[in-house]
This record gives sequence, structure tokens and C-alpha cells, in this order.
Amino acid sequence: MASLEISLVFTLGWFRKKGPSEEEVRSASFKMWFVGHGFSDGSLVSQGKSKPDMEIVTRVMGPEIGYLTTPIILLQCALIVLGQRDNLPKGGVFTPGIVFGPTDLQERLQENGISFDVVSKRAISA
Repeated sequence: MASLEISLVFTLGWFRKKGPSEEEVRSASFKMWFVGHGFSDGSLVSQGKSKPDMEIVTRVMGPEIGYLTTPIILLQCALIVLGQRDNLPKGGVFTPGIVFGPTDLQERLQENGISFDVVSKRAISA
């Protein structure tokens, strides 16, 4: 109990025994930006180019991330695994990008309130 009381004091109340209220969950949202570097053309890699020539900035936004967005994502991933089994890679251990990249996951998430936007895309000097 002492550690909980100490964490309440030192976090100015951000950590507490009970979770957020329904109103706090409803009013919360998230926004994340991602910066990626890559190649404008896949053949550049096979030509031995070692430095990416493109930069892309994307933004993902949605409802409260822990109680609302996480279940949306998990449910949509599960529905894809169950319903699109023939489109998924066979055998082995895969990253989520390899498994869900060729599926309609992004569209499903967008239909459920999670948006994906390209903020900028530009060539960078090598």
C-alpha cells in the first residue's frame, strides 16, 4: 500500500488504484506520427544503393488507445486470421507487417474510427 500512496504523490495522481472513468475514456484520443526512410524504387536496393532516397511522415489517430483502440485492433486482426486464412503466410513466425500487410486491416481499422494519413512525402539527398 505504501508504494501506491507514494506513486500517487509523485505522479500527481496520474497513477491510481481504479482505472479511468467512462467519461475520461470517451473524451480521450491518441495521435502518433511516424517517420520512415526508404527507397522510391525497389530496384535501387538491388543496384547496391545503401542510403534511402525518400522520407515519409505518417499520422495515426483514433479513440482512447488502451480501452478503445486496442480492442478494436485485436478484434479486427482476429477476424482477419479467422476469415482470410488463405491469404495469410504459411508456417513459421512472422511479424505483424508480414501477416497483415497484404490484408484489408487498414481499411477495417479506418471503418472503426482509426485514421491513417500521409502527412508528407519527399525525396532526400543520398
